[in-house]
Amino acid sequence: MDKVCAVFGGSRGIGRAVAQLMARKGYRLAVIARNLEGAKAAAGDLGGLPIMLPGLYPNS
Repeated sequence: MDKVCAVFGGSRGIGRAVAQLMARKGYRLAVIARNLEGAKAAAGDLGGLPIMLPGLYPNS
């Protein structure tokens, strides 16, 4: 499939569930998270690309 899905907050919780669903549907994934290790773990499990964005501060 040529479609790509970028999932912000994809390392855990609802974002991880969305990433899992999109992976099952055949999308190429970019798992985006504040924590690189979390992004790597999720991307490794789901076959995606881990991306860390250190400037994300959702509660500020």
